[in-house]
Amino acid sequence: MMSTRRRYSSLQYLLVSILVFASVACAEKNANVAMLLCVFPGGGQFYTGHYVQGVIIGAAEITLGYYAYTYHVDDERTKRNSMLWWGLFVFGYSLADAYVGAKMHGFDVEADIDRVSISYKIKL
Repeated sequence: MMSTRRRYSSLQYLLVSILVFASVACAEKNANVAMLLCVFPGGGQFYTGHYVQGVIIGAAEITLGYYAYTYHVDDERTKRNSMLWWGLFVFGYSLADAYVGAKMHGFDVEADIDRVSISYKIKL
């Protein structure tokens, strides 16, 4: 029988592989899907192809959740509430980043400078 730790590890690998596959398979990114995937720590960032941000945000959310739970068990309400507020901030940033990343997916950030011109007409 599989231990609990090994089962969660397998589930995490499965979840990450599904998110990576979904990000590669979809050429056009949907902002609503990206925001829904933010339920999983870093899921929206993995969907939009920002893997480093996904790992950082996921690690931050999991760490803050762990410390909030630890402080809750130790009955340290002030520290627990502080961790929950920081977790809410990171979650809000994750939502906003996933939404903007999905909306800006495929946007060409390089402008063709040869095609940009300024002209003035003076009428007398």
